[in-house]
Amino acid sequence: MKKRKRKGRTQRKVNRKKGKMMENTNTDERDRMSELPEHILHHILCLLRWPNDIARTSVLSKKWKGIWDTFTSFDFDQRRFLCLKDADKWDHLQPLPVEKQSSIFKQVYEQTLGGAEVTFINKFVLFVENTLATRLNPLPSIQKFRLHVFFSAELLFPFMDHWISVATDKNVNELDIHTKHPGKFYVLPQVIFASRTLTSLKLYGCGVGDSAAIKLQNLRELSMKSMRINENIVHNFVQGCPLIEDMRLINCFGLKFLHVSSLPKLNRFEVRERSNLRSVKLEAPNLESFWFHGMKSSKCKIILAGCGNLKILTLKHARMADKSFQEQISYFPLLEKLSLLECHTLHRITILSDKLKKLSLVRCHKLKEANIDAPNLLSFEYTGAAELPFSSMNASRLQEVKLHLKFQKQKFHPFEVQKFIDGFDGKGFKLFLASKQDVNIYEELKELHILHSGAYKIELTKSARMLENLLNNHLRDFQPKTLTLKISPTSDLVFIQEKILNKEKTPSCCKYYSKKCWRHYLEDVKTSESSNALSTVNPSMSLELKWRDSPLPLPEDVDITEELLMHKDTELTISMSNT
Repeated sequence: MKKRKRKGRTQRKVNRKKGKMMENTNTDERDRMSELPEHILHHILCLLRWPNDIARTSVLSKKWKGIWDTFTSFDFDQRRFLCLKDADKWDHLQPLPVEKQSSIFKQVYEQTLGGAEVTFINKFVLFVENTLATRLNPLPSIQKFRLHVFFSAELLFPFMDHWISVATDKNVNELDIHTKHPGKFYVLPQVIFASRTLTSLKLYGCGVGDSAAIKLQNLRELSMKSMRINENIVHNFVQGCPLIEDMRLINCFGLKFLHVSSLPKLNRFEVRERSNLRSVKLEAPNLESFWFHGMKSSKCKIILAGCGNLKILTLKHARMADKSFQEQISYFPLLEKLSLLECHTLHRITILSDKLKKLSLVRCHKLKEANIDAPNLLSFEYTGAAELPFSSMNASRLQEVKLHLKFQKQKFHPFEVQKFIDGFDGKGFKLFLASKQDVNIYEELKELHILHSGAYKIELTKSARMLENLLNNHLRDFQPKTLTLKISPTSDLVFIQEKILNKEKTPSCCKYYSKKCWRHYLEDVKTSESSNALSTVNPSMSLELKWRDSPLPLPEDVDITEELLMHKDTELTISMSNT
């Protein structure tokens, strides 16, 4: 009995000691986090879901309570708020006391939104009004204000005017307004265009009047998406925003001629066409990145002669002719990245550049001849027919090659790809050859052997990590039946087969994701070793993969061993369940 009591007292002392150590450890970890600079803690909050997770951080410590009180980014997204699970959490919301209600709330709320048929809209309005009154009003200024409205947008137009005015009164730096209403645009209030503090303006589905007086002297970033605009509106922005560095016009309509100049700091420009543009002309000596995505029927003329410092050029232009392309490319001696996407009228091109590092030719179906002299090219991508159009290719420094080929049995011969690979120094490359049914990984390019026709993804890389990522992505997306490895036993790629064969029976990864990775679907693996007549160096290791229709469950319990407890000097009980 005495021994039992003594043992009990000893155990209680040990438990108290463990508890204190765990408390000290947690305190130390919390303090280390709290010692981070305030701007970093604000950035951490920006990565959390607004408002639930952000508000919860205020209970961590006095420091975090202070961070929450000074947090200056506001995100009101109606889609996220109005989903049933979230909306039910706000049943407790009531209108603010009369003395704290805004004038627009007093005037419009009861007569416009009082009916039961707009319950969700009521909740959203109450949530925004309460947040502005309790969280925003005490702040001298704010960093970001984001407002995304999709449901019953017309009912909210008066409230949106007020909310945006409140944000601009607080010297907001970044404004993001996204609204969608069939047949009617939300016309932005004039107060936006007179802001002296605004540095970023992102608009979606909004309306801007032709006569709007735009004077945004500190604006650096402008994005307009799915909006009706014209030459006059663009001109007003260019003249009223002299410091713009990044300008994007995405799926806007009503614009026929786009001419931009007098922006000395313009660095990036993007146009994604929705209606038929007739011409795009840029005069921007400091422009480094230009993107143009045209419609299939687009006959847009692109003039970039005044952009001699361009480094990144992306063109999706179905009607661009050979002559036009050659003229454009001659203007850019500093070009480092070139992407040609679905340029269906290109037949013969020549690319001569000692600066070019990345080249992509994607679905340019009529391309018959390409001469490439780019000695410093590091990355190359080609998507198209297996009849490779490369007449000559000088790219001795390549590190990565992606070929997405469509093979036709009557036209394709396996050595066509081998001939292309032999055109540059393939030393050190590993090859990833995959279809929906099979995956083949080669350590020696001379052993390349394609067994049948079909659609293949062919990627060559000198990075084992890149190869691992390719395999993970392909197993997740397609669940192929076989994986064949043509590598030596001493290869640094042996980890690939070990990764498959030594997979956990009940994988503990993907705890926080509803969509599980391939490990949860792989049911069984059978191995076989074969020698091929074409193989002169290494035998093949083939893995036959069998997949489940539904993923394996996560482990229901994780036991912490006594040895681990003693090592950590803590007393823990961990229980996990599959949700």
